[in-house]
Amino acid sequence: MTGTGRHPLIDQAYRTRREGDQRGALASYVEAAQRLHDEGGHVVAEAHALRHAADLHEELGESDDAWRSYDEAWRLYRTLDSAPELDLANCRRPMALWQEAHGSVAEALPLWREARAWYEKAGLVTEYDLQPAFAECDRHIRALELQFQTMAPTRPRSPKSPAAPPSAVRARRP
Repeated sequence: MTGTGRHPLIDQAYRTRREGDQRGALASYVEAAQRLHDEGGHVVAEAHALRHAADLHEELGESDDAWRSYDEAWRLYRTLDSAPELDLANCRRPMALWQEAHGSVAEALPLWREARAWYEKAGLVTEYDLQPAFAECDRHIRALELQFQTMAPTRPRSPKSPAAPPSAVRARRP
């Protein structure tokens, strides 16, 4: 059982967030995720709680915690044979935003493309108007493609050994 139903703590977190209490909402989402995990069988709801906790971490400036929560939500969704496409899209989108905000063009671009693809699949089975999501993805994809094209090519360097000047690379003769 994957448990797609809502959990009372998720509902409480949603209400708390709407009232403007980000810290209280975050605590409720985290508690909901933990309880759902402990109960087992509620993967979609647990991932949903983690995803919203991640949003709040990001809003509160807790960027590393946000990424960990997004990543864990994604991992949970991917354990399912048929995770809801809209949930997958809604998880990849903020991960793309996170990477983009942290200057990781090479990581953000494929995430935006993947979010767009999940929104397309979700559009086949949902009554929601996903045109704003398509437009947002397309806007970011175009901007990042342009940015990626203008980036100077670089050679990867080993983090253990900085590039040696050309004179130091010459082979020594016996």
